[in-house]
Amino acid sequence: MITLGIVGEIGCGKTYVSKVFKHYGYNVFNADKEVHNIYKKNKFINQKISKIFKLSSKRVNIKDLVNVIIKNPSKLSILNKIIHPEVEKNLLDFIRKNKKEKLIVLDIPLLLETKFKHLADIVVFVDTAGKMLSKFRKKRKINIKLINVFKKYHFNKEKKKALSDFIIKSKNLNFLKSQIRTILNKIILHD
Repeated sequence: MITLGIVGEIGCGKTYVSKVFKHYGYNVFNADKEVHNIYKKNKFINQKISKIFKLSSKRVNIKDLVNVIIKNPSKLSILNKIIHPEVEKNLLDFIRKNKKEKLIVLDIPLLLETKFKHLADIVVFVDTAGKMLSKFRKKRKINIKLINVFKKYHFNKEKKKALSDFIIKSKNLNFLKSQIRTILNKIILHD
């Protein structure tokens, strides 16, 4: 089994790229989606976060949590210590369940910055030009203040590119598909 990790700047379209891999029949682990599922379903973690972050309800409200983190960025590391072990457990389950697959895809924003990096055999960097990156961030309504908090935990763009095996230019869907097919041919068919 080959494990392919997708990395890039915040809001660059990593999830969109992973959906293209999924379209080609490969299973994808999306860490952001896992975090949202934890907030939806894990009562114990929800109560713990609500208590520590003094949120108004026992179920995590993302907007309230974002406001707390923007006001006090050091709280992000506390949140990560609560959430990351659960995400890691789900990730290892995903890998175990898919061990007979030719290729699986890991969409993990902090893949290179964390202990998860050893899980990726191949790393693909999604390179999105400045104007398009801004457009993607606006479309997804990503809070600029939150991006600035997250940036402290992320490697810069050049370092991520240097640590990647492939770089995908995010221009349009057809160009993206063409690049992904080229990567798949190289790693699956060993061209």
